[in-house]
Amino acid sequence: MKRLTLSKLLTQAVNAVLASPLILAASCGGGSAVDVTAFDAPLCSGSALALGGLKPVQAVDYIELRNVAIGANSVTGTIASTGTKCESATNPSACDAAVTNPTIPSGDSGIYSVCSQICTHGALITTRADEVKVIASKAALDAFLAPYDSAQEAVIAALTTGQSVSCTDKSQGAVRQVAGGYEVVTVSGSGCGASDSVVQHLLFVDASGAVSERASFTLKAGDPGCIAGRRPAGLCASTAGRRPGDGPLGRHFASSTRLEAASVTAFRILRSELAAHGGPARLQRLAARSARDEIRHTRSMKRLAARYGTRTVPPSVHRRPIRTLEEIVCENAAEGCVRETFGALVAQWQARRAQDPAIARAMSRLARDEARHAALAWEIAAWALPRLEPGARERAAAASRAAIAELRAELHTSPARELVALAGVPTSAEALALLAELEQRLWQTAA
Repeated sequence: MKRLTLSKLLTQAVNAVLASPLILAASCGGGSAVDVTAFDAPLCSGSALALGGLKPVQAVDYIELRNVAIGANSVTGTIASTGTKCESATNPSACDAAVTNPTIPSGDSGIYSVCSQICTHGALITTRADEVKVIASKAALDAFLAPYDSAQEAVIAALTTGQSVSCTDKSQGAVRQVAGGYEVVTVSGSGCGASDSVVQHLLFVDASGAVSERASFTLKAGDPGCIAGRRPAGLCASTAGRRPGDGPLGRHFASSTRLEAASVTAFRILRSELAAHGGPARLQRLAARSARDEIRHTRSMKRLAARYGTRTVPPSVHRRPIRTLEEIVCENAAEGCVRETFGALVAQWQARRAQDPAIARAMSRLARDEARHAALAWEIAAWALPRLEPGARERAAAASRAAIAELRAELHTSPARELVALAGVPTSAEALALLAELEQRLWQTAA
């Protein structure tokens, strides 16, 4: 789809909603955040969890924590390892091959499994003599580690909830020994979208490995006005703390700064993956240009955050190996053809409605670029979809439908009045009307 065609369609959608009468619309967790002073940080190597401190029931030569492919649309890649791989194997090459291409036990879906548009399944892989084991279920993990008698073992057990553990912020990743076991602080959510708050969890792990939740607290409410462009696989939850003086406008633009910066990485990954799969040179050039655009957007949003007195925190992204074409297409359907396209529409709306001239100017420039990025997503889909088998094409369509449903759920909470007035962020009713226009004008006709 050409950029001018998509830009015209987005303008028509904005005009239709502006011309229609709207009924303007006027958390999880509770209690207090955990005081982590008496907690220890988990063992980490850089920004990734380390495997030191694990005490298996049976000694092994090597342990590796890896995201593994289970079904379609999974991210893969080694996260951490300890020991010497295949150290005591009589056939090291066969052992190494078994580790490189592990066989997941039938019916297992990982010691953790988290899916939105992209799925992440974790497994431990061990070697001992000629035996290579893949631990890809909570039951297998318990058999490997129980009794859980170290802090890092408790942290690994906590991952089975699907929540994550930060290596850089103790309010989102910490552990301590208590009577009967360990308490582990974890986090869930991204903060982008009204239904996706960043939530702190206090978990208890007993000696058997049973995990229960003792408390939860919303660290950061989801931002219903958040424009999520192309988010890369491996984007970690925000570690930004909320300061007492931060207002809704500053927090909004700090969140936008983080997501725009993450989009730089997303487009760089996209360019390299298009190259790996023989994508047209033109699409590769457009992906590289989009990354440069996102650098400008990051600076622009950072200036607006500073204008409203809020500091920004850069995103953390765990880079993944080159993915399959199907994985790329499914992500492109959700992040590009849905979220990025809707983000371009919202940016155009804000450019028309923002009362702060600095915000209106910034959103006008951003809207033009985002329309081009969205058009790129549709061009990638047109090139890649015919190269997939029918089942994969249907899975890509399902990813698109799921992204639309997720987006609709996020729009049922209206943003703060300051965001509506000064930044031009659409109210819930306006955002849902914009979404409906996009469904009618683009997504239904493209289905």
